[in-house]
Amino acid sequence: MKHLTTSIASIASVFVTAVVPLSAAQESSPKTDALVGRAWVETKPQSGLPGVMMVFLGDGTLLMDSCWETYALRKWTRTGPDAVSWDEDGAKVSAKIKSLTQSQLTLQVKAGKDVVEHRYARGRAPYVCPDMKR
Repeated sequence: MKHLTTSIASIASVFVTAVVPLSAAQESSPKTDALVGRAWVETKPQSGLPGVMMVFLGDGTLLMDSCWETYALRKWTRTGPDAVSWDEDGAKVSAKIKSLTQSQLTLQVKAGKDVVEHRYARGRAPYVCPDMKR
């Protein structure tokens, strides 16, 4: 009887070990981040020019581009559930995510002592920058 009890305990242990990691992995799998993998285009920038485009990639790369500057690849990271930062030519830029949906993003970017709000919409393809006067 002791041998049977030990065998049942061993089988139960193997079953629990096989099932629990799968359940735990499913519960702890990261949810899709609405910020990542989308082209965000600034709406109504103060300059009146077509807005800056930002693409936050899952590998920590940030693609920034605009119709008047050469694109740049930068490093970015989430610094909190509602905060991001990136390196811009050696300066750390911090931003609070004020709102984020599948189609809209509002960032409060710390610029020196000031906080500047930037609104973005999800970019739609196809899009080509208009000819810019030089």
